[in-house]
Amino acid sequence: MWQDFANTLNELNKTYKTLIELGKKKHQALVLVDMKTVEALLPQEEKLTATIAQLEKNRQNVLLKLAATSEKLGPDSKMTDILKLAPEGKMQELLQKLYTMLQATVQEARELSENNAVLIRAAMSAAAYHLNRIGGATVEPAYGKGGEVVSHRKNFDYNA
Repeated sequence: MWQDFANTLNELNKTYKTLIELGKKKHQALVLVDMKTVEALLPQEEKLTATIAQLEKNRQNVLLKLAATSEKLGPDSKMTDILKLAPEGKMQELLQKLYTMLQATVQEARELSENNAVLIRAAMSAAAYHLNRIGGATVEPAYGKGGEVVSHRKNFDYNA
């Protein structure tokens, strides 16, 4: 069971690293506003996230099996508690190393995802700005003769 746990952590780490590489490509495409490349990367990203979800289910199943064999493990056990129960020696060292690597990889993936989200929001704002500019911008109301509010609004029928 411990070997299954180690294998799952290793596969999670590999998949997250692949997701990071894909995220870097997506970041470059977003910086260059290359939407065709972004669209081409999305199916790959969806496949990787589905793989991560499946691996997480596997990890949880292995942890449930381990919890069934040990009274010291429960639903609120921390990873440090789990690692202390691993067999002494190479397995415990391997699990600790895999867990540390996975933490760093997940953190890098999270930061890259947040950065890409900022770029996506900026690209969407820029697109909305240009569509509004093309379709007729709304200017803040101003005061006309006699003090009444005048709206300088133009509406065009523009199919974006």
